[in-house]
Amino acid sequence: MMWHTHLAFGFLFGLLSLPFVNEGNVYIFFAFVLLGALLPDIDKPESKVGSRVKPVSNVIQAIFGHRGIIHTIWGMIVLCGLFWYFVNRTYGVALFAGFFSHLLIDGFTRMGINFLHPIAKLHLSGFIETGTISETILLVVIIALSVILLI
Repeated sequence: MMWHTHLAFGFLFGLLSLPFVNEGNVYIFFAFVLLGALLPDIDKPESKVGSRVKPVSNVIQAIFGHRGIIHTIWGMIVLCGLFWYFVNRTYGVALFAGFFSHLLIDGFTRMGINFLHPIAKLHLSGFIETGTISETILLVVIIALSVILLI
């Protein structure tokens, strides 16, 4: 998926998660949701987040590859868990929500993801080709759902 689709789906996921969070600033919460929605693509230097930290992204891609360990439940648990434990629990949940939204929507692409790599195989793949009209239609639906929730 393209970065804007990840942000839109992350925002929708954040809206759905918000009722379960009762502390912290809502704007900071959404900032971490949106960061989490982009964070898994740090393993791709050409991505929106990867291009901002290209040296780090190059190393991560060289070691793990794109849609490797960072695009798994293990990467999500370790990164978000460390943030939750050492920084802030509420915003750790926000980072987790955004990160999970990224993994879930990447599962709708033809390439898909393996949630349990490298330990087991739980591969999710769909019918959407990144950057095509099918992704644009999905983006419009996501934005419409977010607007409906905000009304």
